[in-house]
Amino acid sequence: MNEDAVIGVDLGTRYAQLAIDLPGKGVQLIPNRWGATRTSSMVAISGEGLLAGEDAAKLALIDPQVAWWDMKRHLGTDWVARMGGRTYTPEELLVPLLCLLREDAEAHLGAFVSSCVLAVPAHFSFPERGALARAAQTAGFERVRIVNEPTAAALSIGMDGRFLILDFGAGTLDLSLVECENGIYQVIESKGCNDIGGYDLDKLLADWLCRRTGIPFSRADDPRGSLMMKEAEMVKIALSSASSVSWRVPAGLSSRDRALDVSRGEFETLIRPIIGEIVSMVSRMWNKHIPQKLLTVGGSSRIPFLRSLLSTRVKEPEHLRSCPEDAVVIGSAMYANQGSERLLIDVLSRSLGVMNADGGVVQILGRGTPLPAEARRSFTAYGNGNLEVTIVQGEGKVRSLNRVLQSLYVDNVLDGEVVEVFFRVDGGGLLHVEVKRSKKTSRQTISLESDESGVAACDIFTELRVREDRLARLSMSFPDNFQQRLGVVFTEARSLRNEDNSLQWQALEVIDKMITEMEQVTVP
Repeated sequence: MNEDAVIGVDLGTRYAQLAIDLPGKGVQLIPNRWGATRTSSMVAISGEGLLAGEDAAKLALIDPQVAWWDMKRHLGTDWVARMGGRTYTPEELLVPLLCLLREDAEAHLGAFVSSCVLAVPAHFSFPERGALARAAQTAGFERVRIVNEPTAAALSIGMDGRFLILDFGAGTLDLSLVECENGIYQVIESKGCNDIGGYDLDKLLADWLCRRTGIPFSRADDPRGSLMMKEAEMVKIALSSASSVSWRVPAGLSSRDRALDVSRGEFETLIRPIIGEIVSMVSRMWNKHIPQKLLTVGGSSRIPFLRSLLSTRVKEPEHLRSCPEDAVVIGSAMYANQGSERLLIDVLSRSLGVMNADGGVVQILGRGTPLPAEARRSFTAYGNGNLEVTIVQGEGKVRSLNRVLQSLYVDNVLDGEVVEVFFRVDGGGLLHVEVKRSKKTSRQTISLESDESGVAACDIFTELRVREDRLARLSMSFPDNFQQRLGVVFTEARSLRNEDNSLQWQALEVIDKMITEMEQVTVP
């Protein structure tokens, strides 16, 4: 085995996979220590320390308070897990899982593994990408490259033409438009969200099953909740190939032996709002670009109802040569060994800019810019003193509708002095920033590399941030004065952070109503 071998890693929200592209043998999935090709993405805290994979999943069934599966959803936020008198960030919790995956790869290949290609959701911003890269480096991967999940899926599919890829996994959803000709893959546009995934469908089904059988497990610390979610996942998978399923309540959930027939139609009624929203997203991008083919990857893309609605409202999805769940990890392994026979050109998924003096956003790199990319912009200082350069990401025209990545400071700037801001985004979507002064007697460089340096903690609870991202994307078709009003709404919503929990949820309900109304309105 070549000691320089690079493995592909699909760090899914619920399951992780490994693969390697071997010369002359093609891509092979790497089994874990339990003999399976999928490893639970669960991490738990026990008396012996951090556990990952199947060991953590087993502990979660006993004590769900000490186990977490959705760390990837929390990357780049101020969410922490509290246990044993200390706190753990999502980045810290991912380290034992990535370490376990690296050890499994080394055991299977019989060689040390120090390089990997990590697949991430296309909508991941720089804090999320940087946190994931740092976690991988801490876990023993000395060289880490990043690739977008739907982009990796495009490589694994290996067909020419212009096609739209829907990546519907357990915790996230991504859409990418890819064009391929003569082995050159060009990503035209990517978008997605981390508030829609197969897990959300499982939750709906679990709640419905509990109501039908009278099983209460509303508390998050109730072990029956974890068991019920596993049961719901199995019922969902079974309904992808059967019109009905006879589900028997496990002994751990009820003292009585009970059975319940669940039909595919009942399940489809539950998930219709979410599936309808996904199909609408696909339809909008399809009508915008008019591609030739529609491709679906990810375990949740198997749901017949989703495929049926796509066929009716958009286009019938193409059949893949590989399993939908394996497309991303196979593409990640292929990306590790890009050669003359194939070239992948990715794009920036969100715009980058800086704040100006009046609170507006000056865009430096726009969404959809081919990667790697770089750009610079000069600004003139007004007044003497220290200068703050605030870097933001998003599509909004005002600060409150964008995400603040970092603030860099330049000391003792003179009135009228020119300051140059330089952005460079590498092929993996990691950001590098320099701020330079142009005075003849003074030249200062401040460098931020998001894969090495810290980023500002998210200053808002996760649920509100998710809605901000969705509303900012919708607001681009609305006039500037409406964008200013949206900024006021979010400023007021943020002020509720330290208020009663019910007030926070009331604010979210108002914003959800605004999103729904905006989706139904077309502004000329």
